[in-house]
Amino acid sequence: MRSVLTTLSLLALGLWLGALLLFVQVAAVAFGALPPLFLNPADGIHGAGLVVGGTLVHLHYMGLICGVLFLVFSFLLRARVRWHSVVPQAVLVLIMVVLTAYSQFSIIPRMDTARASAGGSVAPLPESSPARAQFDQLHRQSVHVESLVLILGFIAFAFAGRPHSLRV
Repeated sequence: MRSVLTTLSLLALGLWLGALLLFVQVAAVAFGALPPLFLNPADGIHGAGLVVGGTLVHLHYMGLICGVLFLVFSFLLRARVRWHSVVPQAVLVLIMVVLTAYSQFSIIPRMDTARASAGGSVAPLPESSPARAQFDQLHRQSVHVESLVLILGFIAFAFAGRPHSLRV
């Protein structure tokens, strides 16, 4: 049972990390490929933002599900191994879940509001525009949160994969 729980917990965390890495690639391709396809590059940037924003929402929900599953499997695993060996990665994943929820339910709605106040797209606005400045600040915050989630995920995966962390 211990190896099944360990496998399931690593699978949940691995899926989340893989999705985060894929998201980085989707964002890079979207912002690299879409703007040149439009006569007005601002329309392409707006389109890329819609693709990336929609992908991010799905990534967040997937991450929340994978994070909760990881925590459940870790809780079940703690009965079979020393609890202190499961705590570091569980704490890191809990922080990842909280940061993901913060991004999904706080940062993204405020970005949507800033975009709506700018008429639906901030791309054509000058950087000095208050709506653009607010959106850019929230975007930077979102990037920092997502980067931190990814870094914490790699650290948690390293802790979870340690052979001595699973000894009875």
